[in-house]
Amino acid sequence: MKNELIDIRMDDVLCLLRLNIVKRNGNELNLYCPKCDVHKMKGEGHLYINVHKNTFFCHRCGIGGNALQLYAWLNNIDTKEAYKELVQILTKGTKRARKAVAEPTATYDVNATQTENLAPVEQRDLVYHEFLKLLDLDEKYREHLLSRGVTDTFIKFKGYRSLNVKDERKRKEICKTLIEKGLTLEAVPGFFKHSNGEWDFVPYNGFCIPVVSLEGMIQGLQVRIVGDTNSGKYRWFSSGNISTGTSAKNFVHVVGTFNEEKYKRVFIIEGALKADICSYLMDGELFVALPGVNSSHDEAVQIVKKLGLKNEVFIVFDNDIIEKKEVQEAYERLKRKFKNEGITATRLAFNLNYKGYDDYLIASKIRGECA
Repeated sequence: MKNELIDIRMDDVLCLLRLNIVKRNGNELNLYCPKCDVHKMKGEGHLYINVHKNTFFCHRCGIGGNALQLYAWLNNIDTKEAYKELVQILTKGTKRARKAVAEPTATYDVNATQTENLAPVEQRDLVYHEFLKLLDLDEKYREHLLSRGVTDTFIKFKGYRSLNVKDERKRKEICKTLIEKGLTLEAVPGFFKHSNGEWDFVPYNGFCIPVVSLEGMIQGLQVRIVGDTNSGKYRWFSSGNISTGTSAKNFVHVVGTFNEEKYKRVFIIEGALKADICSYLMDGELFVALPGVNSSHDEAVQIVKKLGLKNEVFIVFDNDIIEKKEVQEAYERLKRKFKNEGITATRLAFNLNYKGYDDYLIASKIRGECA
């Protein structure tokens, strides 16, 4: 049909691109990157593709995305043009106007599975704490954070750090330092091992936000992408698209404490950074952050149960809940899950002139509005 959308899959794209696949591990492919691996001397490429997850990432170029974005990137065209061209090829068998392309140089299995283990939270906490000490924060990221109502002291205390370490040698040196401290990087999301045994980590064009458990341990790092956000503003510090790496999970973030003298309540919000900012602007009140409005509902409910709360639970999603049906439905599902556990959760409404609750609190602080 004329308006039917075509799903662009990685196995379709691989058969149309001139890629040199070095090795395969299940559904994970290691390839020479056509953009940066021009000499092919190392015996291991920088481009990794997960056929099953429909993702790619080049650890030298720092570029990643889905199958459509891979096709567009390697052909130096935008995704709109790439989609139009791929639809012609896949639905009508039309030949490309560009050069003929070769088949991949190694076989792959789109249905292959990979067993992924996750290091205990105690190990992840130790690694991430020491890892953050070895990173800096770029000035542009610092300015972004300051514009959101926090202070330099708060930024340093929270451990926000830049992850855009493009120099592979520097990344490997950081990993070596962690290992020399007696830390184990095995099964810690974001880290992976090269074929020569050297450890490395995935660079991102953004800064990381430590995601902390109810017990105060860093479970994982969420990355705030600055610049190209075609794949979203937030991603997990993860190496799951590499055969020697580990995927991050949708961890729930907890920040703040009960204030026994004034109140005993908790706010459920979307996004770790937003929770940090709101808690800071509300004198350390307790926030539980979902990775997304549809994610980790059960974990959030269990955290509130552990706190022993029955009533003072407030769900504070962005004001797009007014217009977006999917957000409304997510709110209702979360509310029902709380009700099933004997907990009453209430939506906290705020001034519709502001998209997020953090925006509203920043305005309250700057303009003296009522919180």
